[in-house]
Amino acid sequence: MSEIKIIRKEVKGIVKISSNSQYNNIQAQEVHIAEGITARLYGTVHSAVYLKKGSALYLHGSLKGEIINEGGMISIF
Repeated sequence: MSEIKIIRKEVKGIVKISSNSQYNNIQAQEVHIAEGITARLYGTVHSAVYLKKGSALYLHGSLKGEIINEGGMISIF
């Protein structure tokens, strides 16, 4: 696995993640995680999460919408 990019500022709207990342303050409408990417999110996703093949999401917070899973893995804490 490659190095993880850490984003500390608040992030809103539609978020497309294409590199291994950690978001420390997310208030997103939608989150899209690209194939083979690992993301760790702290906060809330208000609408939907889209997971591509081989992706992994660790959500420390809440999901108020749906999960569209095309072969990824999600853990919610």
